[in-house]
Amino acid sequence: MKTLKIYEWIAGNMSDFARPFQNNETLAMQAKNFWRSLENFSIVSVFVFIIVAAVIAVLYYKPFNNSPGRHYHPKYWFLFWAISIIVTFIITLGLEYAFCKPVLSGAFLLETKIALGNAIYTALLYLVISIIWCNFLPTNAYRIFKK
Repeated sequence: MKTLKIYEWIAGNMSDFARPFQNNETLAMQAKNFWRSLENFSIVSVFVFIIVAAVIAVLYYKPFNNSPGRHYHPKYWFLFWAISIIVTFIITLGLEYAFCKPVLSGAFLLETKIALGNAIYTALLYLVISIIWCNFLPTNAYRIFKK
C-alpha cells in the first residue's frame, strides 16, 4: 500500500525529489527507485505513528495516572505528548534508515521530513485520543479537554 501521499505536504513528491538528478540518468533512476522503496515502506510509518500515539496515551491515562502520587497536572499530559512525538520521530527515522538506505544526496533529508511529518501526525492523534478519553472514558488524569 502506498501511503506516502499523506506526507507530500512536508516531503514533496517524486518529481521534486528527482529534479536535481535530471541531468544524470543513472542518478535519476536511483532517486526514483529510492522514492519507490520509501513508498513501499510508508505503510510502516503510518503504523508507527498510530501505535506510538495510542500506546503512550494508554500509558498516560491508565498506569501512570492510577499509580500513587498526584499526577493531576497538565504538565504530565504535555510530557507524555512530547515523549510520543520524540519516540515516533526516532523510530520512524531509524526504520526508514534501516530499510531504505539514503545513498543519494538529499535522501536523508527526505527521510527526516517524513519522520517529522510522522511526529506531527502522532501529536494530532494523541490530542484526539486525549479529547475522546477526557470526555467519554474514566480516568484519574487531569481532564484538560473536558467539555
